Amino acid sequence: MRRKAISLVIMISAVFLLFISCKKTETPSDKMMPAQHEKEQIKKSFEASKEVIAAKVNGDLITEFDLLREMNVIAAQYIRQGQQRTPEFDSKVRTVALNNLIIQELAIQEARKRGMTVNPETINGEINKMKAKAGQEKSFQEYLANNGLTEEELRKQIEKDQLFEMIASKEIDAKIMITDKALRERYKKEKSRLTSKDSAHKQMTFEEAKGMLEQGLREEAGEKRMREWEKELRKNATIEIREENQRKG
Repeated sequence: MRRKAISLVIMISAVFLLFISCKKTETPSDKMMPAQHEKEQIKKSFEASKEVIAAKVNGDLITEFDLLREMNVIAAQYIRQGQQRTPEFDSKVRTVALNNLIIQELAIQEARKRGMTVNPETINGEINKMKAKAGQEKSFQEYLANNGLTEEELRKQIEKDQLFEMIASKEIDAKIMITDKALRERYKKEKSRLTSKDSAHKQMTFEEAKGMLEQGLREEAGEKRMREWEKELRKNATIEIREENQRKG
């Protein structure tokens, strides 16, 4: 944690973890919204965090705002029900979140190098879905404010999410091939525990278990390919993680 802006970071971190329960481009929700008297201070905190550099990836910035949003997205994976947040917990989540953002940024940069683009209508479609869920323009604007975003910033985030999905599909999903031989080998290995959910608990046939086995193999292969791809992306990258808070400019 940086010394100079430690109080700012702690405050914003608490804001994200307590008040922003959705994913980066998730449908607006009125759950966990901050009290009216806190909104102005939260807005100032959001804006201040956008000026603090957490890392540079080939010259492109990852801000404290970006980092804290990602921390909020992944925090639930690392804290058990009833468990209290600790500095150690926050440090772990921060490290994982920053690594995620670095890889995402490298992937998006690679997508742009390859000439991948997102149709503006796709972005408009996502925005319109969110507005429809919100019910009215005022609710949508409140959602943006409570998440520290402008509509333009939301559009840019949607574009980046779409670019990441596009290149990840090519670099991960398209490169995973699950053969019938691999499925049969996994079935043979796990046959004894593959039973139906009915009262008889009969052993599943290969055809009955095939879909479940394929899903498991795809997840394993996807994780392995992601690790390989991460190494490829990092190989010639210039990554600078800021040990002291620095404002942009």
